[in-house]
Amino acid sequence: MIYFPYLRGRMYDLLALKELCEQEQLSSKIVPIIEPVRDSKELQQTVQTFIDHRQPFSVIANPQVSVYGLNDTKLYPLPAVNNLGFYYPSAILAADFSSDFVETVKNQQSLLISKNYELLKAYKDTAVLQAVDKVLIPDVARMHKLVDHKAALLTDPLTFVRHVEDYADLEDEFFQPADWYHQVGNYDGFGDYSMVGHVYFDKGMPARAIALHLIYVTKDGTLRIHHFVSDSNEKMSGQKDKFFEALRKMINWCSENIQGINDTPALKELLSYGQGDKFPGLGMVKKLSLMHHFELMNRLLNYHL
Repeated sequence: MIYFPYLRGRMYDLLALKELCEQEQLSSKIVPIIEPVRDSKELQQTVQTFIDHRQPFSVIANPQVSVYGLNDTKLYPLPAVNNLGFYYPSAILAADFSSDFVETVKNQQSLLISKNYELLKAYKDTAVLQAVDKVLIPDVARMHKLVDHKAALLTDPLTFVRHVEDYADLEDEFFQPADWYHQVGNYDGFGDYSMVGHVYFDKGMPARAIALHLIYVTKDGTLRIHHFVSDSNEKMSGQKDKFFEALRKMINWCSENIQGINDTPALKELLSYGQGDKFPGLGMVKKLSLMHHFELMNRLLNYHL
């Protein structure tokens, strides 16, 4: 069973992946897929860290969001990956798709990300679809039928809300795209967008509320996500106060509900901010929340199968 977390190459997403790799909190059962959005040193350094630690990973050859793919000359060019056996060549099946994007060497496996049924159907009998190793698709039966045993599930379990404060009405919800301990529906692997979601915004949108999100596993193996939302949401100002309002709720809830496998180093670090009055910034909060999720998945996939 391989887990394919799908992340856009935002700075704090990349910093989370880099630190996890350095701390050996990823493994061969976790293959991060990065869709680059910026020509950045963080992307360059993260890829180099993956290479140095021989961590399986993938970088989308034809990113479909933001500006990364618009300029061939990069200020921070990526290290060579084409000859690495643990690298997964990957591409999105889109108008600019080329079979060259998913060519493999040595022991490499290729990944194709497809979200559009009609386009996938058009490629049904082509050599490239026959040659690719896995096709990541949403949970759509007719798409699954087209790729059969090559299908890996890529879903977004996070409920999208228009306003952050709406998470207060959800509070605690099912997160799981597929049972991590046994693949459902004859899929070969699974992936998700973690708590970031599949909707991409080039710039962060101002919000009246702050919400912290915590993914955890229950005793029966179910993955769930709990939302902790600030209270003083009448005005846009006061982010620090809002953060500590949400954090206090998280601390209280975790003291009663989180232990054992769910008690990760990243979660401990996030909760430790409650012992002082320093606001780390939402980027750091996002990084630690992502790290917690992947530390948890690493524990589940490597030590509880």
